[in-house]
Amino acid sequence: MLLAARRAAERAQQERTQFNSGLKAAYYDVLTVPREQAAALDLDPKEFGLADYDPDALLQQDQAA
Repeated sequence: MLLAARRAAERAQQERTQFNSGLKAAYYDVLTVPREQAAALDLDPKEFGLADYDPDALLQQDQAA
């Protein structure tokens, strides 16, 4: 499920629309919680496909616009 959310978030980054801005904010929430929990439980995000993904990038694009 996390990989599907990551892929959908990446697709939402492709098009700058108000709707996609809302999607990116939602996916940011969905993808940051597991990373935070992994850190708290000393788990490797690589195990669930988020090792090389930074959810903060979802919000940075909107702020730069």
